Amino acid sequence: MALEDIFAALEEQADKEIEEILQDARDQAEGITERAAEEAESIRTMKVDQADRATRLEASQSVNAAKLEGKKRTAAVKERAVGEAFDKALEMLSNVRGSNDYPAMFRVLVEEALQGMVGDVDVLVDPADADVARSTIASLGVDAEVKTDLTTVGGLVAATKGGRIKRRNTFEDRLDKVRQSARADVAEILFS
Repeated sequence: MALEDIFAALEEQADKEIEEILQDARDQAEGITERAAEEAESIRTMKVDQADRATRLEASQSVNAAKLEGKKRTAAVKERAVGEAFDKALEMLSNVRGSNDYPAMFRVLVEEALQGMVGDVDVLVDPADADVARSTIASLGVDAEVKTDLTTVGGLVAATKGGRIKRRNTFEDRLDKVRQSARADVAEILFS
């Protein structure tokens, strides 16, 4: 066997080894490319899912914020309407003073306010109620001084001389008490 045959055999063997190395490199490159493609798809899917979740969350927050704003506006409108209803009631109460029934109502208010009070008492009334207050107090036989330094649509404030006890029994005070307890009921009547 000649030297040429040995070189040819070595060259053939080297070509086979090179081809095997190249094939292994191609297989590895193909595997790397496949893994990279799978990883890229996984990353893309994850990013799309994250963006979808973020978009849904943002949309949900926007919808919730809009609902809350709508509820606030509705509540404000309802509150205004309830306030207007009570304002109208106060306006109607301001007309009671001129009615024939007012002296009897005033008497009941005086009796409630003075119940249990002993000693010197001041009865504070609106100047428009001075006469009815004096005649009511006289008819009840109560020793009280009538003072006209109160502004009200009806009723009175009774106070002991030292100011320790003070009872407000005006239409406005009574309406405020009703306003607190009946606010929900009035809203339901207005908006049902």
